[in-house]
Amino acid sequence: MLDKIKLGMSVTALTAALAGGALADDGVVKIGYVTGLSGACSGISEDGLNGSKAAVEDLNAAGGILGRQVELIIRDSKTKPDEGGMQARELVASEKVDVLTGVCSSAVLLAVTAVADESDTPHYAIIGSTQRANVEAFHPHYWQIQPNAAMEAIAAAEYVAKKPDWKRITPMGFDYEWGHTSVEAFSERLKSLRPDVEIADPIFVKLGDSNMGSYIAPALSSKPDVIYAAVFGGGLVNLIKQGKGFGLFERSNLLTLLSLDAMQAVGDAMPESGVYGVARAPFFALEQTDELQAFIKKYTDTYGEYPTDWSIHGYDGIMIYAAAAEAAGTTDADAVMAQIYGSSFDGFRGRNMTVRAFDGQMDAPSYVGEISKDPAYPFPIMKNVEVFPGESLMWSEEHIQSLRDAAR
Repeated sequence: MLDKIKLGMSVTALTAALAGGALADDGVVKIGYVTGLSGACSGISEDGLNGSKAAVEDLNAAGGILGRQVELIIRDSKTKPDEGGMQARELVASEKVDVLTGVCSSAVLLAVTAVADESDTPHYAIIGSTQRANVEAFHPHYWQIQPNAAMEAIAAAEYVAKKPDWKRITPMGFDYEWGHTSVEAFSERLKSLRPDVEIADPIFVKLGDSNMGSYIAPALSSKPDVIYAAVFGGGLVNLIKQGKGFGLFERSNLLTLLSLDAMQAVGDAMPESGVYGVARAPFFALEQTDELQAFIKKYTDTYGEYPTDWSIHGYDGIMIYAAAAEAAGTTDADAVMAQIYGSSFDGFRGRNMTVRAFDGQMDAPSYVGEISKDPAYPFPIMKNVEVFPGESLMWSEEHIQSLRDAAR
């Protein structure tokens, strides 16, 4: 087993470095891609899919995986757990896919990973991020290339703890798995770091509700110094735009998950100050390597827009799987997993990112900063970005084991 698998994002270099692998098998490598192309996750899912397509194109142009062409077999979960589970089951049973990925919603993620567990099919997450997949629902064919929900929430708490003037906090989150777990992890870590802060009762937002006023008003009633909001997509855009009408950014601050697609959607309506973002892979805050620059150019030429966090995860995920299969010399599930766990990977988001075997979690970083307008881009970006290393955000194995024991 390789101690380190160099990803580096140069496909030619990757295939050359791993050219000593097994001879090519017949057929294609099938990647079962279950994602929410309709429903609440549609915009995010499309970006992740575009990044994944770019990776497949690059791999196939360089000879594929183990000399076999790579095929994405795409299914729409409609952002519904039952539908996602059904589609994953069909991909495994009928299409005989080698690996499952693509899921956006955490609830759908849990349904798909249950199918992967039953069928011993490798499954990796690129968007959906509930830590339950790493804890109670973990199985030895799962890994996650982005920070899980708890890790991102902990990064937000670490950031807030460094703001001595922020003493009153109101948590807010979508009223489903991801929102609840994010609010809980944020509140627990912040209270341990800053016992002096006052944390109000959380406010939970109905998924799909476009009227954010009914949530903004009670959030502001406790006169918080900052609102921590575990929301995304259209709900987040509405929160920011409608929040201006309530004077939110004169009366408080907002710290929330802000990927590039959300910054683009808010656009010129973004307040001049008072908005802080937690991001997973903002292209403008990453090390500007030749490989990243080449990817950005190819992506913008193809899709007419900059790659979002989800696009970068889609690309990263495919390349990590490809590197592991090349190192294993096969797409056999157990052999691939032996290369995934404990190995480290270089990618757009950094070097030596390692997947921990105990919970399948990659020690991927989180990025937190102030939202500001920049004349170099036609949309707001983050400035004064602080990078929180993944290993500093991950729960200990002892803590995870205690949660697993409690869930039995």
